[in-house]
Amino acid sequence: MSSPEDLLRVAKALSHPLRLKILLHLARRPTYIQDIAQTLGIPYALAHMHLKVLEEAGLVEGTYVVEEKPKPHLRKIYRLRDFKLVVDRQVLEELAKSQDSQRGR
Repeated sequence: MSSPEDLLRVAKALSHPLRLKILLHLARRPTYIQDIAQTLGIPYALAHMHLKVLEEAGLVEGTYVVEEKPKPHLRKIYRLRDFKLVVDRQVLEELAKSQDSQRGR
């Protein structure tokens, strides 16, 4: 994390129990929105909204693939990105120093 905004984005993404369930689902295997929605018993639009938050936080990535059957179309497959999350005093102090230097302090 290079800024307080990055930390907030990741914290927000991890703050919702449904997003944690999605991350656990993706830890098993890459999959499509429809599969996530069906497995978790939620509407497609809700799964899409949560995946967007996770993708913006850099925790998951989506890649478009061409499906040939029943007719050619694009689908987006989501997978968990490799990440390590460490938030300790040192990280917070570095973010504070970075923020202070940007403000000219």
